[in-house]
Amino acid sequence: MKTYEQRGDDSLLIINQKTLKKISINNVVLLKGDVNYTVFHFLHGREKMVARSIKFFEKFLETHGFLRIHRSFMVNPNYIEMYNSEKEILTMRNGQEATISRRRKHTLGSLVE
Repeated sequence: MKTYEQRGDDSLLIINQKTLKKISINNVVLLKGDVNYTVFHFLHGREKMVARSIKFFEKFLETHGFLRIHRSFMVNPNYIEMYNSEKEILTMRNGQEATISRRRKHTLGSLVE
């Protein structure tokens, strides 16, 4: 598996404006979107749900190397464990699985080969 170099430093992402709740971007394995909610999945199995769509975080996280692979998934390529080409599924290091859409398969490029 190819290692993916993240752009930027160990930045923090504010996920709650009222309490200024911040998370370290390097600990985020994947984001799973569900209509107007986003669930952040972290390396050690923790999850955090936020009342924002995945699109709200997309531009910022793309500058840090994250890839949008599906309408409902955005992944940190450094935590990709396995790629199942038959089912078009990525298995992440924390055990989560993310589906790759047919139209966004090109965003992975040589990363999974």
